[in-house]
Amino acid sequence: MTYTLSSVKIIKRVPKTEDNPFGCIIVDKIPVDKPSVIAFGGELALSERAANSYAKQIQTLLYEYDIHDIDVYSVVYNFGSRAAKLERAEQFRIAGRRLLKEDVNPIVKYEQDMTLNKMRKNEPIPNYVKQLFDILLLPRISNSDNQPLNKDEAIFRMRKNFYYGHCQGASTIWQMANYMYDKMLELGYSPDNIKEIQHELFVVQHSPVAPLTKQKFNTLSFASAEDTMMQYHNNMFADWIYENSADVIPSFFDKKNGNIFVAGHLQEISFKEHANIGLTRAEELASPLTEDGQIIFSAERNAIVRAARKVISGEKIKSIAELTDGNGVDFKQLKQNGDTLYNVMLYDLRQQNLKPSHQK
Repeated sequence: MTYTLSSVKIIKRVPKTEDNPFGCIIVDKIPVDKPSVIAFGGELALSERAANSYAKQIQTLLYEYDIHDIDVYSVVYNFGSRAAKLERAEQFRIAGRRLLKEDVNPIVKYEQDMTLNKMRKNEPIPNYVKQLFDILLLPRISNSDNQPLNKDEAIFRMRKNFYYGHCQGASTIWQMANYMYDKMLELGYSPDNIKEIQHELFVVQHSPVAPLTKQKFNTLSFASAEDTMMQYHNNMFADWIYENSADVIPSFFDKKNGNIFVAGHLQEISFKEHANIGLTRAEELASPLTEDGQIIFSAERNAIVRAARKVISGEKIKSIAELTDGNGVDFKQLKQNGDTLYNVMLYDLRQQNLKPSHQK
């Protein structure tokens, strides 16, 4: 059977015209000195129109806050012969997490293993990740002669854009960051400089299905405890959060625990818990949020709007608090809630491990 390599396209939001009713065009590069935000959608962002919906959402939000001096882009996936779900499982394995729950059907399990083996053989690094690196990141860390930039110039270029990811988008960004680290070593950057430069790229993620800890970019995530996709994290933290979602008040868990804002239930319509609908005013009216959801989405909205302003000015992002506090968000209280909830979780897990069935 023929194996098809994965690939990617990038679209840019442009004014609508009679000939371009959706307001987007395909581009092959993004200027490094112009403010920009790139949206990485879920695994169904397989067409220009689907990817454009993410770009339109971010642009609409920024327009609501009178922010117009930033270009908005979005990624169109072509996974080829790759399976996005198995790709994400591989990432959790690499990150030291347990694999996704295996299907009990041996035929399905065999087919999954065969697909994963082909993916590993034909694309050890997904081709679409390499393409995204070449378009989005390589021009920000090297010159036209493929020589490394000085640290200050690389930092300036990294600050001129930020990323927004939903679901699979977080997985894509995670892979890009790891690939970028290796390529920067090849270019001759020192590990310390790589860490500093990569941290200048800010990422906002909603309902991320990717490892949350040990991120190389400056990453902030938002999620619902009742989002069934969180089960794909399949580690003790996510399992406990999901099982105790009814008791999860709006909370912030710091960097060592994923740099993530979580509440028990965000959407009034329960099956939409994985959706990122609620950022814009029109979306919130069409799909009402719970009181807790309003807090989490307000924090996310604050982060996106303030990150855009930082990108435009070229300023450094100093803290999560400066990005999210205010407009109904009490960051200090959410951090306190997260610390308390984490201690409760640790106590519960220790008690479970004391039971005879958990003893080694």
